[in-house]
Parts: sequence; structure tokens; C-alpha cells
Amino acid sequence: MSAMMVPSALMGNMYGMLKQSRDWLMKNGGADMAQSDASYLVGRMFWGMMQDAERRCQEDDAFEELIAEQTPGGLNEQALQNWSDLGAFRDLDKVQDALFDRITGKTDGSLRTEDK
Repeated sequence: MSAMMVPSALMGNMYGMLKQSRDWLMKNGGADMAQSDASYLVGRMFWGMMQDAERRCQEDDAFEELIAEQTPGGLNEQALQNWSDLGAFRDLDKVQDALFDRITGKTDGSLRTEDK
């Protein structure tokens, strides 16, 4: 049960990613958009992605298949590769490990010095 609490603790991270994406959009070509319109656009794009994930979540390999569906050589595949190269997924594991340690009473949930 403790491990199931960890993904729910990533809500702020998701909202942070939406905000960062909206702010980037406004800075790089969407400056003539109202902030609320940029928020709506980004929010709807992510909502569409989440709907795909939710519709298929009962399949054992749903997420792996959704990843594999990215167009070879396309922007989505490039973004995924760049995130991987930057260590974003490894760092997400570190964040989740720290949260789990807090939930299970091992630590206060802070990242270990070697994980920073």
C-alpha cells in the first residue's frame, strides 16, 4: 500500500510540467496568446495524452506500447530520447525512492546528497 502512495505524490510535478510547457510556449511564439489560452492549449494536449493512457491502462504493456507508437525520427521520439539522455527518468526514480522512504519512515523524504 505504501508504494501506491508514491505516484499520487507526483501531482505537483505534473502541474509543474504543464506550467513550464505553457511558459515556454508563451516565451517562444505564443506571446500574443492570453496566458489562459496557452494554459488551455497545453492542458488539453496533456489531457488527450492522459486519455490515451487511461483507455489502455488495463493492458499489461500499455505504456510501453504507447511509447513505441512515437513516430520514428519524429518530435515525440526526439523529446523522449532527450529526456532520457538528460537522466529525467533516472531522476524520477530518485524522487520516488525518496518519497517512499518518507512514507515508510526511513527518512524525511529529502534526496540523498549522492542523488542530487
